[in-house]
Amino acid sequence: MSFTAWRVVHRTASGFIGAMGILHCALTAVMYDAWNPGAVWFLGTGLSLTFLAAMNWAHVGLEPCRMPTAPVVRYANVAYAVFGVAAIFAVPQPHAWVLTGALLTQALAGFFTLTGPERHG
Repeated sequence: MSFTAWRVVHRTASGFIGAMGILHCALTAVMYDAWNPGAVWFLGTGLSLTFLAAMNWAHVGLEPCRMPTAPVVRYANVAYAVFGVAAIFAVPQPHAWVLTGALLTQALAGFFTLTGPERHG
């Protein structure tokens, strides 16, 4: 696949993850009637997904990203994908599978779009 195709895949996955993160944050007040550890974890998960998506969106431009921070984002994507796979065992729900699929897609695409300075031509 070309860089342009990987860029579309990456930004689509990141956009979906960001939307799921925002939805996660918004649902905190609906799903929890008190500010308790469960609510904190639920909101924190939504915030972390939102920030991960924003970092990815900011790094994927018209050309491969060669910023020094690109490898950090790439490694964060892998960590979140691994966590997503592990989360499926704790929350075996359809939304967990879909979100993990998006995290895996984002992580894979990052290896083609977030080249970093060490992989510069």
